[in-house]
Amino acid sequence: MNERKILKAHERQLWFARAIAKVGSSSPLGQLLTLSAYFTDLPLLIQNWRDYLYQRKEHISDKFLGLDRAIIYTSYAGVKKLVETVPQKRGNYLGPLRIDARSYFLGNPLSLGTNGEKHDGIRALILQALPDPSQTTEILAHLVDLALARAVGWGKLHVKDDIPKLMVALLHELIFEIKLSEEEINASVAYIDNLGLATVPNPIHTTVLNSQTRSHIQHRKNLIATYKKSPRYQEYLTIGANYQLSEQEVLNNIFDTIHIAGTAGTSALLGSVFGVLCLDEQLKANVISELDLVWDGNETPNTRSVDELKITEKIILETARLYPPVRFVSQFSQSPQEIEFAGKKCPFQTGTRLVASIFTANRDSQKYKNPDDFDIERDYSDILSWNGENIERKCPGQSLSIALIKLFCLYAFKKYQWNCSSEVEWDMKRFGAFTPENLVLDNFSQK
Repeated sequence: MNERKILKAHERQLWFARAIAKVGSSSPLGQLLTLSAYFTDLPLLIQNWRDYLYQRKEHISDKFLGLDRAIIYTSYAGVKKLVETVPQKRGNYLGPLRIDARSYFLGNPLSLGTNGEKHDGIRALILQALPDPSQTTEILAHLVDLALARAVGWGKLHVKDDIPKLMVALLHELIFEIKLSEEEINASVAYIDNLGLATVPNPIHTTVLNSQTRSHIQHRKNLIATYKKSPRYQEYLTIGANYQLSEQEVLNNIFDTIHIAGTAGTSALLGSVFGVLCLDEQLKANVISELDLVWDGNETPNTRSVDELKITEKIILETARLYPPVRFVSQFSQSPQEIEFAGKKCPFQTGTRLVASIFTANRDSQKYKNPDDFDIERDYSDILSWNGENIERKCPGQSLSIALIKLFCLYAFKKYQWNCSSEVEWDMKRFGAFTPENLVLDNFSQK
């Protein structure tokens, strides 16, 4: 993307920031200016997100303005400080994107954007819904095997199109003990693929875009009604009641956990792991040797077998560092401040959005040697890809996600055969699912 265009847009952001500081961000004019700043800058990020980050980082500093006059942090040190802030004040954002169309979520906020007691309740609910993988290895293994068996019928496994289908079906069986129909699986994946529709203002969403969003909203309503038939429905309701969460809050937050964090996030990382292994034959051979050592392919793998997959786990962690499924997280400042950008001081009020760029932090040369290289001999004790070690905001599904990916690798290599039939490439321009979208595991069959 044109470098001058990206930097010129930052000059506009400085003007917006000063103007908003004068009139107040909560005033009608301040709110209008904030929206204007957001919608003039957003296309640059969506069209070429990597250049957007690195050109501003190179020519301005490791923090700069963007979107709704947010301060975007790109260094490892700056991002680590942000993600480990406790407590955090969050808003209704999915990464860098504002979720303006509440109707897409049936009027509910994202669980990621909740705060205080409500957030505590939702987190307790999610921690109860997500099983401890060390206690449920055999169940997880069975579900993974069933999932991959479906791909045999397709004759291939398309990373972008098929892995989310397997994951969303698996997570519904795991969390609600319900089997989705093919129609429901496809509708759930379509719902995830069209999350971008929720970034437009709600009046436009419910009028101009109504024909595009109606089926997705109806699917969410139907699936939440189905959740009430789950044998675990009362269990989740009881947990929610302990935190004054309504039935709709309980079910909608589990829906978001399954679809956004669970399916979208874990599917993207699993696809990237397959991509990494398709690119490096020696790395793949090392993984297969390790898999052969821990499991003969006969009895269902147990917790010990999964724990012994040390090389595989390092590959998952290094893949999450280089290709984090979640590239940005947002919060709000809790005090006023003045920040200098390229020699220009700019005041910011309490409530200014602070955006942590996980992608650039994970590739910071001040933290990692040769940061763009794939190297599994790194220290992952302070990796930021799952929100670091923040006790309040750390991803509650990290251990489950890693265990599932280990099991998918275990079964995919030990019980199935396939070959990589396409180029492996991550899109560093268009902002979408961060996974090798065109990768196909072809001729997928049982051994």
